[in-house]
Parts: sequence; C-alpha cells; structure tokens
Amino acid sequence: MSDPRRISLLSLSILVSVLLLGFETHAADTDGDGLSDVNDVCTRVPNTSRDLCDSDGDGFGNLCDGDFDQSGTTDGSDFSEHFLVDFQSGIDSGRGTDMDCDGVVTGEDFLRFLSNFTQGTPGPSARENHIFNPYGVELEPLNVVFGAEIGKSALGEVLKPVELNPKHFEDADNLETKRPESTPQRDPSKISPVLEDWLQHRNPSDEVELIVTFRDDLPMPRLPELGEGEDREKWTRRNDAIETLRRARAESQAKSLARLRQYGELKQDQGFWIVNALSGHTTLGQVKRLAESPDVVYLQPAMGGEKPPADGNPNNDAIDARADIVSDPYFNLSLTRPWIGLLDTGVRDSHDMFNGPDNLAWLRDCVNGGTWCNNSSNPGYDTTDFAWNHGTSSAGILAGNDGLGGAFRGATEVRTDSWQIYTAGGLSTTAGVRAIEAGVAAFDKVLVGEIQANESHSGALATAADNAYDTGVVFVSANGNFGPGASTVRSPAIAHKVLGVGGFMTDGGAQYANQGRGPTADGRIKPDIQAPTYSETASAAHNSALKVFGGTSGATPYASSAAMLADNWLANIGNYDNGQTYAFMILYGQNAYPYNNTVGAGPIEMATNGTAYWGKVAVQSNVNINIPISVGNGRNDFDGALWWPESVSQAHNDIDIHLIDPSGIERARGFSALSVFERAAVEGPLTPGTWTLRIRGFSVPTGSQLVYWAAHVRN
Repeated sequence: MSDPRRISLLSLSILVSVLLLGFETHAADTDGDGLSDVNDVCTRVPNTSRDLCDSDGDGFGNLCDGDFDQSGTTDGSDFSEHFLVDFQSGIDSGRGTDMDCDGVVTGEDFLRFLSNFTQGTPGPSARENHIFNPYGVELEPLNVVFGAEIGKSALGEVLKPVELNPKHFEDADNLETKRPESTPQRDPSKISPVLEDWLQHRNPSDEVELIVTFRDDLPMPRLPELGEGEDREKWTRRNDAIETLRRARAESQAKSLARLRQYGELKQDQGFWIVNALSGHTTLGQVKRLAESPDVVYLQPAMGGEKPPADGNPNNDAIDARADIVSDPYFNLSLTRPWIGLLDTGVRDSHDMFNGPDNLAWLRDCVNGGTWCNNSSNPGYDTTDFAWNHGTSSAGILAGNDGLGGAFRGATEVRTDSWQIYTAGGLSTTAGVRAIEAGVAAFDKVLVGEIQANESHSGALATAADNAYDTGVVFVSANGNFGPGASTVRSPAIAHKVLGVGGFMTDGGAQYANQGRGPTADGRIKPDIQAPTYSETASAAHNSALKVFGGTSGATPYASSAAMLADNWLANIGNYDNGQTYAFMILYGQNAYPYNNTVGAGPIEMATNGTAYWGKVAVQSNVNINIPISVGNGRNDFDGALWWPESVSQAHNDIDIHLIDPSGIERARGFSALSVFERAAVEGPLTPGTWTLRIRGFSVPTGSQLVYWAAHVRN
C-alpha cells in the first residue's frame, strides 16, 4: 500500500536540519503550531510533525490543499474525479488526497476536504509561488523599487529605494479577452522520443540503462551562499544542506522503487538529489509497464547520444559579438565574482587563451568521475576536449584571455568551472544531471547548458535545471539546432526556469536558420532571448588555434556572459534574487510584444546610457500593481520587462505589463497568454513626468505569483 507518510518524514528531516543549522524560529507563527510562517506549508491550519507533507509539490500542504487537479480552486471536480476514487481504494494516488498524511485515505481526510472545499481555494501557505528559504539567505525584499543610473560605462549612481504602498495596488477592471499564441498540448508522453524509437526498432530483450524521474515530493530550498571564512574546496554549510536533501531523496526513491516493482523490474544504479530521479538497468520490454506507474513522470535513456549543439560558418571575431550584446562596458567594471559552470565537452586547458591569465577553475569529468565528478583515479577520467572540439570554444567566449589579441578575448573574466558531460558517442544524461548537482554544490552562479537533449519539460535534465534555479542558480541553455520547424526546442532550454537561447549571425545579424523553436508542449515561447553566433574563438586543435563557433552553441556563451555580468552588477549594488537577473535578461532583449518562437524577447543588448529600475512583487488575479517611474526632460525609450518562475506541476499564471504615460494613456503593453515573460517598449522622446509600469494579474489561478520586473529609460 502507498505510504504518503514518507513525505512527512522527508519534510521533517529537512526541518530538523534547518533548526540544527541555526534557522530562526521566533518569526511569526499565525496558526500557533510551532512552525514559523516563512517555513509553514499551511499558515492558518496547525500542523504536526506528521502532517507537513505536500504530495503534489505545489507549495500547499496536504492539510489545506483540496485542489487535487491544480485548477486553483477546490471544487466538485476535485471531489468526484480524485478524492472519491482514492477514498474508495484507500490509497492516495499522489495528488494529496491523504490530507492528514497518515498513510490512508479515510473519513478524517473527507472532513479536511470539506473544510477546504468551503474555503474554495488551497492554502494559504508561506511557500506558495514564493521562495523556500529555510537557511536564511539574504534576498531582495518585496514591493521595493530599486534604481541606478547607468552611464555609457555601465557605472553610475545608485538611487534611493522607494517602497510601494497600498495606493500602488488596485483592483483591475475591463480585462480584455486574449487569444493564446499557441494551443497547449497537455500530458506529453512519459517516454522520451529516443526511447520510443528504441521500442520500435530494437529487441524487447535488449538491456538498457534508463533514468526514471518520479513525481517531485520535496520543495527545493534556496541553498546557503559561501559564507565568510568558508572555502568551497572544503565542507560548507551548503554541503550540509545538500546532504540533508540527498538522504531525503534516497528514502523517497527507495519507496518509489519498491512500488515500481508492481509494474516492472528496474535495478538501480544511482540516485540524484537535485531531481527526484534515479538511473538503473532494465530491458526494453519492461519500459511501457514501468510508465504505467503513477509515481513515474518520465523515462529516458541514460545515454541518449545527442551531439553538442554546434556547426560551422565564415569568420567573425569575438569582439564583434561582444559589441552586439554591449558587454564590454560591464567587463570594464571588473565584475569578476565567481563562478560560471560550463556543462559541455571538456576544455583544452593548455590553450593560450587559458594561460597568462588562466580564468579556468575546476576541470571535472562527470562521465567517469563518480558522483561529484572528481575521482580522477577512475578509468577513462578525462577533462579535456578530446572528441568534439566544442567546450574549448564555449570557454573561450565565456572567459578566454586576450593572449591571442583583444579581438578574441572572452566576454568576462569570471573564473569558470568545466563539467565534462559528453563521451565520444554523445551526451550522457546521467553525467548531465551529475554536473548540475556538482555545479550547484560548487557555488556556480550561472550554469551554461551546451546541451540539446531530446526530452520533454518533464525530463531529468529539464527538471534538474528548474530545481537548480530554486537553489539560487541562473541557468542558460542552447535552444538546439533542430529548427526551423515549430516545437523543435531541446532540453534543458525547454524548461520553465531556464533561459533558452537562440542565435543570429554575428556578421550582419541574420537569423540562424536551424535554431530550435517553440512553442513548448504547454505553449510557452522559446527561445526566451537571442545572442550572436558564428564568431571566431578558441579551438581545441592546438594551443593557439582559433575557429568559427556556430549554432546555438555559439550564441549561448554570450548570453551566459551577459547573465553573469548582470548578476554581478546587481550583487555590487545589494543582495538580489537570481530571478532578478532573468528579468534583466528579458529587458536586454530588443523585441517587444507580440513575441514569436523565432526571436522571443529578441537579441540582447545590455543596458547603458540611462537609468535602470527593478524589483519584485507578489501578483494576484485582477489586481494592478502600479510602479511609478520618474522621467526627466530629454529622456528617450522606455523599456519594461517581467519574468516569473513557474513549476511544471502548477497551473499557468497569466501576467501582463503595461507602460502608461503621465496623462494616463497606455503607450505599450506585453499581453501574451502562455509564456513566463513579458516585454514592452515605448520608443522615441518621452513626456517628462511620472510614468507607470503596471503589472496586471490577468489570471492567477494559483492565488499568488512572485514576479520580477526591470525597466530602463535611456538618456
């Protein structure tokens, strides 16, 4: 029988670890249950240590969550289609019908459901669509307008923060009808396209190594930053937190694996903590039976063999691409806070562009290096770019020195970790997940995914990348080179919390034709942004070799460099969430609404020569948040952007941006229906006075959504 108490035990283990690590427990506790509101899955219903569970992983504890179909409301369909079915069997199907977390669905759970049915919505919960921050990482406050002057050198005066007050929040009226840009495809297959092909063309008795992704049952916390006196070469508070997650995952996965044996056989090899997934061996004949398990979200080969996302074209210098993204003014500010993590084919570290100075940090092999990619005694351990001549070029764009001339210098001087995830045969998905885990553990601030995995947004890499965002990472990944057809974007760029990167030619700006494109299965626009590709940079051929690096692989290091520079620029001003960097990256795009699946928010140009504003707010349905933006005489071009983090399991929240002039007339808006970003722009001279950047909750079925915004007014 299913035992949902496993979730309460996991949640309790995290809670105990948090207390041992010094989390402050004297904060507000609305329901008086001993759990502070900032860490309580039901803030108005007292929890015991047993009933902390959140079976569907939506941020609402089972005790206050009767919304089993994730519609945003607790209604009759939740009862007839989900609760009644599970009540008759006595077993929770994984949606949280065991509301008191005692392992069975009984009349007590029915009483809990009635209470939430009367309320009409799940919750409230301190975690819903906000940041799970049990380790007390310093984050940006809600409802504050930050600002800074940005000169042509990207350096300028920091403005005094302004707090939003109740007058800035109002009920929205006259909501217009929208037409979605695409039709969402619900419930994509649990079996990856590569595995489907194997099922059609291979023998059912063939043994295969798979990665099985289970339904997520743990909130991924924001992990501690590297503290004063800590050294990432040694054990840190982050390692303690990861060890707690690892133990919790292992307990959950053991029970999921035991239930999985009711459907088919799988011999486990390795479990992961960044995603609720494990690798193991079975035969092809078992695959479809394993997919029938309600615990299973996705099945895919551990070694899919996808090639790195690149090809070749005529020469262009890196300096031209840097000019396209306007990164040199930020480079000149010495924004070198480490680290970048590169998930690629390894690096030829003897190359001249990595010596004198050397901006490479850790070189690791996640294919042959074991759990943490660092066991150099293992057979086959190799961190060099031995097979693909790919990672050396990526690293050259990210952090290469000017040893071969300033025209070929990288876009940053940030110390970069190289995580080797490819064999001579192609991508190892297992190594990719290991690399994400290792990069998070190593405090990499930006993870660069030079990957084009053939999996859905529920796949192991996509889910691991989404969860890496929750820990504090900015994840940037290539859209892949399987375009120009629709829905050809690859993973992890396909994920909700990953910036998918498309490409345009460095020489002339033409669209790169084979770029992968959205929409995703749930209708989101991809790519999110574009960057220049086909520029000349380091090659692994020999120590002074150069080559033209193309495809979306050639674009991704430029976008990642901009993200790292933006993240460091914000860190120099104060403590800002990683989500704020995403909003700035959308702002840097040059394409306002309406968007398409070729350019997304458009080619990036980092903001200079003006004033930037930014902040974060919690948005609800039919509510306007009116943010005042002061515009002086002689100003031009008002750009605004939104970005918000959504999970695969939650209902989509539709949020819009409106730019309104001092007379109250709307001058521009971002009004899409299905994506997680918006961008709007008013071009030309601006009327002096107080403009309004309005964030409107067009439809927020989850009740509340954390939204990051950024704006720029040019001098």
